[in-house]
Amino acid sequence: MSQLTPVQGWSELLLALPEFLLTDAYIDEHDELVAVVELPRALQPCSRCGVLDLHRLHDYRRHTVRHLPVAGRACRLRWRKRLLACVEGCGTFVERTPSILPGAVWSRAAAPAAVAMSADNIPIDRIRRSFGVGWNTVMRAVTAAAELVAAVRPTRVGIDETLMTTGRLTTRRREFLTALVCLDTSLVVAVSQGRDRASAALLLADHAPDARVVACDLFSGFRTAAQQLDGVVVVADVFHVVRLALQALDEVRRRRQQQIHGHRGHKDDPLFKLRRVLRVGQERLKVSKLEQIFERLAAADTDDEVGAAWVAVDLLRRVYRAPDRDTAHRRLVTFYEWVATIEVPEVTRLARTIDTWQDQVLAFFDTRASNGPTESANARIKDVRRDRGFRNYDNYRARILLHAGQPRRVPTTTRIRSYTLTTAA
Repeated sequence: MSQLTPVQGWSELLLALPEFLLTDAYIDEHDELVAVVELPRALQPCSRCGVLDLHRLHDYRRHTVRHLPVAGRACRLRWRKRLLACVEGCGTFVERTPSILPGAVWSRAAAPAAVAMSADNIPIDRIRRSFGVGWNTVMRAVTAAAELVAAVRPTRVGIDETLMTTGRLTTRRREFLTALVCLDTSLVVAVSQGRDRASAALLLADHAPDARVVACDLFSGFRTAAQQLDGVVVVADVFHVVRLALQALDEVRRRRQQQIHGHRGHKDDPLFKLRRVLRVGQERLKVSKLEQIFERLAAADTDDEVGAAWVAVDLLRRVYRAPDRDTAHRRLVTFYEWVATIEVPEVTRLARTIDTWQDQVLAFFDTRASNGPTESANARIKDVRRDRGFRNYDNYRARILLHAGQPRRVPTTTRIRSYTLTTAA
């Protein structure tokens, strides 16, 4: 704008500040938009005596604040603020408006916009550059908004640990957080430092005292913490049970590889070639393919330990395909009998672990609860952590609650036309 005369409506159109008049706007040497605004001459209440009147103009003051970016540029408001003299003679005071608080460094509309960007997992440094404010200014707004996230009291929760710092720098050590997730909504309820029984017990007691189902991995600390609640059912996560079985199978294959060839797997070694197909469930393979794999295993491993371990993993997988708890228990007994027959050390250790967690494994058929929603929330937590992690736990917690502790804002697109085809009669 080249003219200095107030233009009614420009402030509302460009700045979303309808109560102001835009008197000038230009791009400064820092490629930022500078908007000069002022309030219309109107009745103002005295800040001391409260008298509402058209007080006498005494002087002007300048108040510079940051505002919402305009057309991708950082915006700086220069409010030409009137200094008024009270008609009752109690002194001078400056104009006030709800859009800009006294002494504020940015407008009232800028802080929620910055918080919304943080909820979309935009880095704080990028946010503060887009608004032209300091890093601490944005982080204070994010921390204050995280405290306002609606608290829930879920009855079905999952608990898991996640990294806070990766330990990639020599001056850092790996630190962990424990996250409590609602299984019904996949939202993070709360987080705490550490990954031990005490951290889990504190989370459950403070944020899920009414929990009836707790899903966790095979960590005894989480199970002990959950069992402190009255009437709670602890469920061993299906994914972690199967992953533990596949890990035991891989250990058997690597041990036999070293015993037979004297080195780790090479690309031409028969056992090494089968490493990926052994992770596939046997129910997904054709009968001819299964016979071919067992023939190759028998030729590569004369003791047939790898093949026996693969059968044990399949028997454990068949437990989770059972229609009810009784059938699952019978299939689990079949798994124990097979393990006792083959006497493979790694599989025997796996069977001992499953026997220790048997009640929690079978509880899946009563609740059908798994840690899938927890892993989904953990993926969003890792998006917040990004590469190197956080040093400050409070900042990390605030970012997690805003990004993973609220329902996702998924934009919807209105369908322009119907996809149903009309046919002529």
